[in-house]
Amino acid sequence: MSVNTVNIATLVEWLGRDGAIAGLKESRLTVPDLCGIAERSGVTVEKRTPRTEIIVDLVNRDATRIDKTVDELMAMKYDDLKTYFVEKKVSMTELRKLLAEFGIPARRIRARELVDFAAREISGIGMYGRIAQGPKHA
Repeated sequence: MSVNTVNIATLVEWLGRDGAIAGLKESRLTVPDLCGIAERSGVTVEKRTPRTEIIVDLVNRDATRIDKTVDELMAMKYDDLKTYFVEKKVSMTELRKLLAEFGIPARRIRARELVDFAAREISGIGMYGRIAQGPKHA
């Protein structure tokens, strides 16, 4: 099978998300191969992104794991946000899009630090918003 014929959507349809991730992890596809697939799929891959993160982002490309509103996310504390992002298996692409909604650039944040960064930034914005509203909301 040629790298050009790999269809991630079909893999997900056949194997489910977890199966597609497992299959791609065990495949012989290299990081450059995966980056090429990502580029053709419209998935942005930062330099030095680990192979596993590229695979997860490819498989979760169209999946929206975050099911809370921005206001609900801002009401959460740092530890709760971090746990939420990890439990929901939010992709790095989705986290970067969420941060972009807040006007927070995250292009240079490494993948393994992105969950911490996003949780810290969003909880901080929420805290300042509650403080600005006064004592009844804090």
